[in-house]
Amino acid sequence: MTPPKLSRRDIIGGAACLLAAATLVPGKARAADWPAQDIKFIVPYGAGGGFDLYVRELAPVMQKLLPGAVNIVPDNVAAGGGVIGVGQLARAHPDGYTIGILNIPGMFVLQRSGAGSFDLKKLTYLGSAGHDTYALAVSAESPLRSMADLRALSAQRPVKFTSTGREGTAFSATLIAASLLGLRTQMILGYKGSNDYVVAAMRGDGDAVVTTVPLIKQMVEAKLMRVLATFEDHSSFPGADDATTLAQPELTKIILERIIAAPPRLPADIQAALAHALAGAVADPAVIAWARQTGTALQSMTPEQAAQTVAEQADFYDKWKQVIDAS
Repeated sequence: MTPPKLSRRDIIGGAACLLAAATLVPGKARAADWPAQDIKFIVPYGAGGGFDLYVRELAPVMQKLLPGAVNIVPDNVAAGGGVIGVGQLARAHPDGYTIGILNIPGMFVLQRSGAGSFDLKKLTYLGSAGHDTYALAVSAESPLRSMADLRALSAQRPVKFTSTGREGTAFSATLIAASLLGLRTQMILGYKGSNDYVVAAMRGDGDAVVTTVPLIKQMVEAKLMRVLATFEDHSSFPGADDATTLAQPELTKIILERIIAAPPRLPADIQAALAHALAGAVADPAVIAWARQTGTALQSMTPEQAAQTVAEQADFYDKWKQVIDAS
């Protein structure tokens, strides 16, 4: 599912609805003194990455919108490719003092490999911090200047794509996109993170790379890379193909979602209060300014929309399971 594209008015309106829902819930469901202590915000990756930056920008604003004067404290759990942190979230007591950010579809990829014992369907969803779309790009020095050139190369030999290991979201995104576009692939793996495998493509380790639009935008602005196609409905890069011009609408389903969740069985009124704080933070003028400055894509969702997005992304990646596993 392509996430709904909301205006600032829509975001603020959604926050208001969440606040109304929180105030209408009977008081008996929530402890009278909640929140009475700091809230832990689990980031299942190391400090400095994209997920960490989102949390550190949102947390100070969220805490101001809670009914009690407490801090929301980021907690980096950089182990197991995200599995350890999400596992801690899933096992935490549902008292409103632990929340976390999820990499969707990254968690599906890890679960298919047998990692993690948690059930994403049982988590309590609060909303979304944002999402990234993907793009296919080549080095600025590459002779490939269009998707027609890339298809011509694929007819001669497999196209070399740089990526992280099989546990990375870019690995799955690349294979699904290549399948939709009719490209033969040879995956060049082993890079530690997105910056590493993009730079690898730039220096010629591979022919092309599939990565998130905000990251590739930085490289394009520095005149280091050239975008051949984006997986958006309408390309944000002039002259590049998109899902519409390529007649492949399923490309828009290849996205990186940053979903915010809490442990299973969280009381409904605490869920509503946390969801209200999240929606309010996403709509905050200072956060919006940060997003514009950094090229970050904010995305507000209700808890119901977030749960639906997770379910639909799970179905989408299950559909492509054989393609991903066969590589």
